[in-house]
Amino acid sequence: MAIGYLGPEGTFTHAAARELCPGTELVALATQAQAIAQVEDGTIDGAVVPVDNTVNGVVLPTWDSLLLTTESRIVADVLVPVTFNAYALDADVAPEVVASHPHALAQCARYVGSLGVPSRVTSSTAEACASLAPGEVAIAAPVCAELYPVATIATEVEDGAGAITQFGLVTRDDVRPTTERWTTVFAALPERNAPGSLAALLGPLSALGCNLENIVARPVRDSVDYVFLLFVADLDADREAAALESLGARCSGLSVLGRLAATKPSGPDGASGVPVRLASVGS
Repeated sequence: MAIGYLGPEGTFTHAAARELCPGTELVALATQAQAIAQVEDGTIDGAVVPVDNTVNGVVLPTWDSLLLTTESRIVADVLVPVTFNAYALDADVAPEVVASHPHALAQCARYVGSLGVPSRVTSSTAEACASLAPGEVAIAAPVCAELYPVATIATEVEDGAGAITQFGLVTRDDVRPTTERWTTVFAALPERNAPGSLAALLGPLSALGCNLENIVARPVRDSVDYVFLLFVADLDADREAAALESLGARCSGLSVLGRLAATKPSGPDGASGVPVRLASVGS
């Protein structure tokens, strides 16, 4: 078997792939879209991709890529703790640019801001080290110190300790988790874009006693319509079948994008909690 992952070596996705697929040939790929497309066309047997994060929420490129497939879905998942170090080619050179993946830059916003320099977005945290230029600082995983010729200039630069990223294994199989309960992610296209269309989907789920853990709206290209990703938790085979029947009766398109078995992690220590704008009751 060959399993793709968001490379290069040293990414958090690489660590997740080693945990989800031990002893399997791992293939570094440039993007989630490329990895999932190669699963869909049979070039590789599976792909490990990020799906959710306790700081930034769902990883949209992964879910958007799954929407472009017909058979691929998430069949297993794992939670990986996330911590970041800062690296440079020469620790004595003053930083001029800070480079990393957008999620890493967001999770290390205070440290990035303290540098007072522009940022450069990379396709992964490890790519920031692999492509590091003189005068640049890379934000990446601790393992990158072993894999790339870089100097560590700061450790644990994330804003809050305890951040976690959820990674999923995408294959063309249609298998359910071995756990008693799981979260199923449905892609639902309402029959029409009109007032009450979303309520028509969610009402029956509530009547079934389903726990809607998250909902994400994705626009349909060249249309006024939206596809809704519904993260419905605490399902088993019977409850999932009932949810599929209920949603199918109210959708012009419906598909299962994946099933997530890992316990949903809480936010990191030091997280801001309820947004300031929403913290005052009655404001």
